Amino acid sequence: MAKSMTGFSRVEMEDGEAKYAGEARSLNSRYLEISLKLPRAAAVFEPRLRDMVKRVFKRGRIDVTMKWDKGDEYTAVPKANEEAIRWYVDLAAHLKESFGLRGDLTVSEIMSFKDIMTYEEKELPEEAFFSCFETLLAKLDEERVREGGLIKEDLLRRLQQIGTNVEQIEKKWPEAIRNHESLLRERILEISRTVADETKILQEMGFYMEKLDIAEEITRLKGHVQNFTDTLRSEEEIGRKLDFIIQEMVRETNTIASKSNDLFISERAIQVKVEIEKMREQVQNVE
Repeated sequence: MAKSMTGFSRVEMEDGEAKYAGEARSLNSRYLEISLKLPRAAAVFEPRLRDMVKRVFKRGRIDVTMKWDKGDEYTAVPKANEEAIRWYVDLAAHLKESFGLRGDLTVSEIMSFKDIMTYEEKELPEEAFFSCFETLLAKLDEERVREGGLIKEDLLRRLQQIGTNVEQIEKKWPEAIRNHESLLRERILEISRTVADETKILQEMGFYMEKLDIAEEITRLKGHVQNFTDTLRSEEEIGRKLDFIIQEMVRETNTIASKSNDLFISERAIQVKVEIEKMREQVQNVE
């Protein structure tokens, strides 16, 4: 499937008084890179969240930011630090006994001491948080699929243009061959005036015709165009394969352009190269 590696999604959800918000961005990358910014209470879930990302995406840099607005329901609850209180009470008793001091600690005095109170945060609601994260990934994937569809349409249009130019080259080739043959006859007559060796003349003919023959390149280029089209219709990860086919298409087109000394064919080869380069840019964004 032609799925883009770029996209953006945002999700906001509520669960009672608590609110969850997430943003996800996806950029081009040769491999899968994952960056998660999570609430402190969700740090323990990071390995599982990364696995969720890996199940949805295969390539690209995925940046996800999740926020949790706890609301009053999840506000930290004050709790007495009984160990610290016990330490203060024991210390006061020890000072009274050791130094003959008078007086007793009061509750108000104990409450003014340091570290008497602690605040215990309630746990992050796992089900609601994961639901928000999963929805965020699904929306990002939808955006990448939508953009991938646009890329696919553009690539198919350019493939059609390439196919048209290749057909024109193939139709022009017989006429170009006849022109080459005419030039070759002149070359043979020129050589025959100075070279008596028939073998030398035949070698020169073979070299000249081999240098100009682009039939194999045309056939291979048409095959690459068809392979590219078939790959675009595949449901698998196709970005790397498309990039490889592009390289092969460039190689065959360059050979056609370098071999042919026919102006019409050279112009069509240049047009093919222009379309291929535009396709290469698009393919760099396909997962």
